[in-house]
Amino acid sequence: MLRITVIAATLLAAAANAAEPLPPSTYVKPAQLVTLPDGRKINLFCQGSGAPTVVLDAGWGSGISTWSKVQPGIAETTRVCAFDRPGMGFSDPGPLPRDAAAVVADERAALKAAKIPGPYVLVGHSMAGLHVRLYASEYPKEVAGAVLVDPSNPHQAARFAEVAPKGAALNDKMMGMMRGCADKVVAGTLKAGEPGFALCFPPPAATLPEDYRAVIIARQGEGWRLKMQASEVDSMATTSSADIDRTKRSLGALPWTVLTADATGKGPPTPVEEQPASGQVWKAMHDEAAALSTIGENRMVASGHNIQADKPEVVIAAVNEVVAAVRAKPRR
Repeated sequence: MLRITVIAATLLAAAANAAEPLPPSTYVKPAQLVTLPDGRKINLFCQGSGAPTVVLDAGWGSGISTWSKVQPGIAETTRVCAFDRPGMGFSDPGPLPRDAAAVVADERAALKAAKIPGPYVLVGHSMAGLHVRLYASEYPKEVAGAVLVDPSNPHQAARFAEVAPKGAALNDKMMGMMRGCADKVVAGTLKAGEPGFALCFPPPAATLPEDYRAVIIARQGEGWRLKMQASEVDSMATTSSADIDRTKRSLGALPWTVLTADATGKGPPTPVEEQPASGQVWKAMHDEAAALSTIGENRMVASGHNIQADKPEVVIAAVNEVVAAVRAKPRR
């Protein structure tokens, strides 16, 4: 039976590890570059010790630094590894399309190359929730549990368009602008320092350390990164959703927690009049995701979409609870 739990962040905070966030200087160079069979390199950053290993996959457009407030707290409990998907951070690009199947294949290859044994507790934010779902369905023996952090969902664009057509149209327009920026950078008609560059690539915050700002600015000038990000988004509604439909099955009594941000769908680009219905659809999709496991939970969190940044203690607590549940299971 599906349990829907509404948990206040203050209660979860009491159970979370109070570890200091990692400083930006952590992310100015690769942590561990592992080589895939085809020669590409993937950046892994691991901390802690113990089993099961927790694997962190960032949302769209983000790399391992998105977990800076979360990873140290999990590392106090077990080994935890964040990875840059191909084309993100310090990882080499991968062949197109960059759909969920391609990401899962590269993730498995990287973990094998790094000699990190499973089964794993998978954690995916936003779009990476699709990767977690496909991994768990395709390779159940390799997945011991999971936490989906305000995850994206199969066919979500179509479902949002039904109840929030104006918001969906604005989102499509924003994605079109991003593709246009990528095309100009690749063609060499838009370069850093030119007037239109800042419209495509907002400068990093002045409060960040200079070496970290330099890394961000350098990446902004690489148009192929945007091409890969566009492919990830385009694949969500096509091959990624189709693969999840194809492999969908019950996950049994797998420790499986979904965290739903109560603010998602209730802000731009969705117009105010469409936000209530948009938020309801978001929660409904997460209820469906939680129901994949007989002990799955969907927890509402008072947060924006980036729960790992807004309420890191909630994510730490949820992951550590899943790790504890995995350890408590009798060995086969």
